[in-house]
Amino acid sequence: MLLAIDVGNSNIDFGVFQSSTLRMRSKISARTERSADEYAAVLYDLLRLNGVPRGDFRGCILSSVVPGLTGLLEEAARTVTGQKVTRVGPGIRTGFRIRIDDPSQLGGDLVADTLAALTEYGAPVILIDAGTVTTIAAIDGDRTYLGGCILPGIRRSAAQLEDNAALLPFIDLGGSGEECLGRNSADAMRCGLLLGTALAVDGFVDRYLALPDMAGAAVVATGGSRELVTARCSHAIIHDGELTLKGLRYLYENNQPKRRV
Repeated sequence: MLLAIDVGNSNIDFGVFQSSTLRMRSKISARTERSADEYAAVLYDLLRLNGVPRGDFRGCILSSVVPGLTGLLEEAARTVTGQKVTRVGPGIRTGFRIRIDDPSQLGGDLVADTLAALTEYGAPVILIDAGTVTTIAAIDGDRTYLGGCILPGIRRSAAQLEDNAALLPFIDLGGSGEECLGRNSADAMRCGLLLGTALAVDGFVDRYLALPDMAGAAVVATGGSRELVTARCSHAIIHDGELTLKGLRYLYENNQPKRRV
């Protein structure tokens, strides 16, 4: 079995693969005040609760966008599984080209997302990852990561409005309302966040589809806020909530020593 860990700004996602099947998935909040031992205890309990034997692991892979948590989760995974942890970063074989100014700046989660999207849906592809921030990226028909954009995450944007504007109310982003005309403060906020984000996403998708070797690209969305971000988009969008974990599995397999025949 393979343990895949994705460390994000808000949450840590654990996945256990048995061959190509995702046997277990659990998510906990990302907290820098926890020690490696505390994370090891949490991971130990998650495996035990899900009936996953610790002795069956053949490897671990970890991606992280939180430097303060990377070493802690790596140590915790090594303690619990007894396996060396492969960290997504410079030097790892990605299976695609990265054409940005500094490829080392591409987050491990986006590396995993990109490889999974290419493997599952082919090239070219437009990738939306909606979490603490929303990223939209273009990967062309030659399997080259061209770059992308970063937008504020929709839930963080809602929290910012509530925290910094005294007269604006708390809103339920899942509530109903007119598509583009809010007739009270709550509906106007909801409209601005949901439709405004969708218009931004649609606009970037249109721009990316017009780039060389991007015509006909599939549009794939992942991340915890993907439904909110894309609900009012006009483009057809494939939803894959397991994209990052699947990409970590593909990365792990790509970086194993070749067997001699």
